[in-house]
Amino acid sequence: MRYFENLNFFKYKGPVYIYIGGEGEANPRYLSAGIIKALAQETNGAMFMTEHRYYGKSLPFDDILEKVKHMKWLSSRQAMADIAHLIKSIKTNPTFKLSKVVVIGGSYAGNLAAWMRLMYSDLVDAAIASSGPVLAKKDFFEYIEKVNENYELYGTEQCLDKIKKDFATYEEMLQSSEGIEELKNKFNICPECDMNVVENQWVFFSALTGEFMSNSQYGNPQRIKEHCSKLDNSMRYNSSDTMLRNSKSNCKNFKFDSMIKDIQRDLGAYSWVYQTCTEFGYFQTTTSDSQPFGEVLPLDFFVKTCRNVYGSDFNEGRVDKGVDTTNKIYGGLSPNVTRVVFVNGDMDPWSRLGILEDLSYEAPATVIHRASHCTDLFPDAPGASEEIKEAAKHVKYLIKRWIGVDDNSEVF
Repeated sequence: MRYFENLNFFKYKGPVYIYIGGEGEANPRYLSAGIIKALAQETNGAMFMTEHRYYGKSLPFDDILEKVKHMKWLSSRQAMADIAHLIKSIKTNPTFKLSKVVVIGGSYAGNLAAWMRLMYSDLVDAAIASSGPVLAKKDFFEYIEKVNENYELYGTEQCLDKIKKDFATYEEMLQSSEGIEELKNKFNICPECDMNVVENQWVFFSALTGEFMSNSQYGNPQRIKEHCSKLDNSMRYNSSDTMLRNSKSNCKNFKFDSMIKDIQRDLGAYSWVYQTCTEFGYFQTTTSDSQPFGEVLPLDFFVKTCRNVYGSDFNEGRVDKGVDTTNKIYGGLSPNVTRVVFVNGDMDPWSRLGILEDLSYEAPATVIHRASHCTDLFPDAPGASEEIKEAAKHVKYLIKRWIGVDDNSEVF
């Protein structure tokens, strides 16, 4: 496992802060900003960042993308064992022998932070679990429901009606050869992409819903309002997503088979999709009636993706088994943990699988109004709201209390 360290603020007996890497390549820049830097600066702490196995350069095999059999050692449990091994290694150094250990993570890594306190409470003294979807769920229809809710709350009055009308129109166009031809011209879809194929339609709608999902997960009320204003002022849907922007130079390919090959060629996608197929589900379907997009992303789209990327034995039953096992091991929405603070933004669709109420006095939850995914980890970012800054101050207070250090002067 690759890791980075930053000892700029460390003094003997100061705590060790570990920023857990999730489903992507680790980067030392995460140790130079945000709540981890503030805590290290205020408590004379050391900072480390871990890279998750099977991501970035932490590869146990050179031919991962060629042999599915090598993927069996990719799991949250194995990843936590790697982190535990690093902590033990750090603690063998006399410099850190008396240091308390705090783990910090966001999104999936937020799960890992909480679960490290569950599985390795002898090694980890406290944890910050930001935007962690700790409940594994196959049909995660609540994600799109939250997108709907955000556009209803922060969009313009006619925005949702416009979205519903547009998507219904696209579904209707796909019912006839004339409509398909019009749709292909509208979105500059490649001539060889057969839009009669239902799997290709799924890929198209997955891309089309992407901007709405991104605005909810990574945006703010103003971003949603501006998006709605663009939709209201347009006679046709005009996505700002470059994948769908009408361009004569590069046509858009929505072939399901091409999407599968893209996943098989991209290490990060290949590893993360594997984890969703074997541990978490997290399939963001449109099976709920409380959303504006129609029945365009069924569960079968995601199950078929698992099967086509990794093989026929990666079926729905395997997804069910993985989800059930994950929730049994970690406790779902009721993990038996202490000294973990769970933080979520109330705009974040992932919060629907997160802990939004205190589990106990020693396992509190903080929900930040008008905040999105993992924003609390970087309260020093430009444009961070007062609600985000106040939540971060409270989190720092809890961590300092739990590890028994003085509440020194704060850097934000």
